[in-house]
Amino acid sequence: MFNSGLKLIQLLILLITLSFSGKICAFENRPIKISHAYFEPYIWSDNGISKGIYVDILKEVFEKRMGMTIEFESFPWLRAQRRVESGKSDGMITLYTPERAEYTSTGKVPIFIETMGLFTYINHPRLEQMKNIQSIDGIKDFQILTYLGDGVSIEKFPGFDVDYGAVDLKSALKKLNLKRGDVLIQSKAVTLYNIKKLRLDNSIIQVPRVDFGVLEFKLCISKQSPFIDIIPVFDKVLSELIQDGTIQKIFKKYGL
Repeated sequence: MFNSGLKLIQLLILLITLSFSGKICAFENRPIKISHAYFEPYIWSDNGISKGIYVDILKEVFEKRMGMTIEFESFPWLRAQRRVESGKSDGMITLYTPERAEYTSTGKVPIFIETMGLFTYINHPRLEQMKNIQSIDGIKDFQILTYLGDGVSIEKFPGFDVDYGAVDLKSALKKLNLKRGDVLIQSKAVTLYNIKKLRLDNSIIQVPRVDFGVLEFKLCISKQSPFIDIIPVFDKVLSELIQDGTIQKIFKKYGL
């Protein structure tokens, strides 16, 4: 009986060792693939080359501190998410939603924390009404512009008049400038950055004193990916970057 128990323990140790070795080989044999869409200055593609804050942070974590290689894949946002869901891409940086939780495992340490702001075009006839909005219910009377794949709007504004016709944030801002909707509700920093980049400073404004909560952007790894168990290590290294000032230097590089 004792020998049988000992053999069982030895077998379990062997299986765990082989499993762990397989994961190490997976890390060494191919890069981790991160899928993304346009979200400048955090991440975007310029002539096929991914750039931005996320790129710098992930390269620092995976390549410089963990000795891995990383590849970035740029797609329209809905397609980027579907690639992660199917396992064709290993992960993405985004917000937690119940739908995304069904096919990804999410880190605990946010890469950055942001708030959602309310934006509209200058001289909107109901601007004063917008300034008095106290909760999400106050936005029900307005048409919200966003882009395809915006899971946060799907979660926060069920049953609202939401136009998902834009392909990305830039397109949604251009529609707002043309008054093809009333408002846009997105990350303050990213939206203000793109308003300036598109030279819409004199056309689109942020409605003062109105926000719709905090956004925590984290690494999400596909449940189909061989890298699914890497999140605790990633979180630990990311925390080190925050503590040693590396994250702050990267943000400063992009003027944030």
